[in-house]
Order: sequence, then structure tokens, then C-alpha cells
Amino acid sequence: MNQDNASFSVTLPRALIKGGTIGVFAPSSWVDAEDMERSSQHMENLGYKTFIHPQTYERKNQSAGNVLQKALAFQGLWQREDIDALWVAGGGNGCLHLLNALKFAPLKRGTPKPVIGFSDATALINALYAHTGITTFHGPVYKNLHKYNKEQMAHLLSLLGGKENVSYPLHTDTVLHEGKASGRLVGGNLSLFQYLPQTMPCNFCDKAILFLEDCNEEISRIDRMLMQLRRLGVFEKSSAIVFGEFTNLQDTGRPYGYTLEDIIREHIEGLDIPVLYNMPFGHDKNLYSFPIGASASIDTTDLSFKIEKSATI
Repeated sequence: MNQDNASFSVTLPRALIKGGTIGVFAPSSWVDAEDMERSSQHMENLGYKTFIHPQTYERKNQSAGNVLQKALAFQGLWQREDIDALWVAGGGNGCLHLLNALKFAPLKRGTPKPVIGFSDATALINALYAHTGITTFHGPVYKNLHKYNKEQMAHLLSLLGGKENVSYPLHTDTVLHEGKASGRLVGGNLSLFQYLPQTMPCNFCDKAILFLEDCNEEISRIDRMLMQLRRLGVFEKSSAIVFGEFTNLQDTGRPYGYTLEDIIREHIEGLDIPVLYNMPFGHDKNLYSFPIGASASIDTTDLSFKIEKSATI
């Protein structure tokens, strides 16, 4: 594929419906069994089965096992006919290493499955879309599902279940730049996403609606990350930018002197595209889910932000 995002060939994964089986693996740091068990019970109560891959409980320093174990777990779950979706167990660190171990071409054969995760999994879910054209889902990690917001869980299950015209809450105080735009959604955690545009194929984020969030970062580093994307031309090539919640930001040492909004406004100066700010997704209580690769539209005049078609089949 050598097309830009506007003509990027997109493949929808099969829908996850009640009675389906979720396969869980851990591409990043290790997770606690108690959280996994509570989330499994929660999903069972909602009508879904869960298979937790043994790799999920591996430990190697902070990591859930080594890169080979992670790659084999992912590929094994993808190939199993009795697994309907792949769900990332938790975040942390290490997922970026997985991109060197996965064979993406074979994943395009057969019926693709939804893959759900966020935070450190930003690397995986964007790479899957960029290399295969398969829609993935930026959503909560599995270990947190037992405490996930009910309304936002219903929103996510609507996306995974194939519902059309799924929308997002949009208010006047979240609009930094007015306008109207459409494009395919890409993005996630800023500290991970900053590494992707220059390493992914096909200009996968050109003409996209870019969404970004982060947490626990120095505000000066946020400034540098946004500058990196601006210098790469990512902002200029985007059809819209959606900034989520940037929680627990740090400002240690000599005070930086700029607020997050100051920094964002500086980096979007001169852009003639819609820009939304402090939208309800991030590492705190809010995490509305986004289907990466799905076509979405934004119109600040009527305060609409929605997925234009179903994200699964």
C-alpha cells in the first residue's frame, strides 16, 4: 500500500457480540491477577467469555515476559478460531519493542479481529492499522474493566458490536479552533505516538483526525513532543486535532511558565482546521474509545463529533 490516509485501504474486523470470547495478553508491563479476575467476572456478567493467555502473568523485571513470549501470545490468539477479540491486559512499558517481532503481512489473511488497548499499547494498535489497514480500538485496558465507567463501556461495546453513528460529547468550551472536517482516526498516548509517524508505512496519519492524550509527564516534555509532531508535518497534514485529558502533569525544577493550553495554542497557530481541547479521554476517569482507522467527522457549528460508519462488521 502506498496511498495516503484519505484513500487508505481499511478492513473492518468482525464484531464482538454477546457470547463472544475475548483473548487477553500483556504486551507491556506485568499485571495483577486479582484485577484480571475481577474484570473477567465483570465481562461475564455483561455476557462475554474471557480466555487469559498464560503469557499475561509472565514476569521479567517490569515486563510481562520477553518480546518473543508477547509476540507468540498475540499471534496465537489471532489465529485461534474460538477467540473473537484481543484485549490488552494493561499498560506500562515495552510494547514498542513488540513491533520488531510481529509479522504483519499474515495478519491480513482470514477474518480480522478487534484489538483493544491504550496507553503503552498506542504503538501496537496504530502499527496494526498502518501495516494492515485493519481497524483497531483505542480503549480501556482489560485489568480496569471492572471499574470502567458504565456509560463509556456501553459506548465501547456499541463500537465493537457494529453500531453505526456512534457519537462523542462535544461542548463549546472544548473548541479551540472552529471548523468542519472528516478523516480516519489515528492517535493515542502522545509520548508513544510521537515515535510512530516517521516509522510507520504509507503516511498512515495524513489527512487523519489526530487524537492525543498523556499523563504524568513534565509539561516541558509535552512541549517538545508537540514540537516533534509539528516539525514532522503531522499537524499540517491532519484534517483535525483532538486533545484529550493531560492528567497529573509535572513542572519540576525551574518553573516552565506556560500552561498546557498555552503550549497547545502555540503549536496549532496558523492551522486552519478544527481543534478540540480537553475532550473526555485519557488516563483518569474518562476514556471514551476511538476506532483507529474508522472514518469520523467533526462539525463545531452543530457541535457534532461522530463515527460515520460502523467500525466492525
